Amino acid sequence: MSTFNPVPTLLRTYFENPVGRLLEHPVEHYIQVEYHTGPRQVGELQAFLNHAGELLAQRGWDKLRHHEGRMSALTPEEITLISDYWSTQKHSSTDLYGAMLLPHEVFAQLSWKGRGATMQPLASFIQRAR
Repeated sequence: MSTFNPVPTLLRTYFENPVGRLLEHPVEHYIQVEYHTGPRQVGELQAFLNHAGELLAQRGWDKLRHHEGRMSALTPEEITLISDYWSTQKHSSTDLYGAMLLPHEVFAQLSWKGRGATMQPLASFIQRAR
C-alpha cells in the first residue's frame, strides 16, 4: 500500500526539526518552508532560521516560499526573533524575495521584497507606482 506524499520529488529536505522543514528546489532555486504544528522552542526556531540563511547563502538563492497553514500563531517573541534575524543577516547579494501563505484562518497571501530592515510588502511598491 502506498502513502500519499504531498512533497513533489523535485524538492529535497535540507533540514528538519520540531519547528518545521526546509525543502530546497534545485531547479527553480528557492527554499520552501513548511512549519509543523505544536509548540516551538526559541532555540529550535533560531536553528531553523540559521539553516535557512545558510542554504540561501550556499546556493546563492534569493527566494523563500512559506506555507503556514498548519502552524500555531507566532508569539511576539518569535516575531521579533524572525524580524531581527532577517534584518541583520546577509544571505544574498540581491534583495530577498518571499511569498507567505498565512494560516488557514487568515485567508490571505502576502508577498514581500527587501533587504534587511528595508523589507516592505509588495503591495506598498504597487501603490507607490500608481
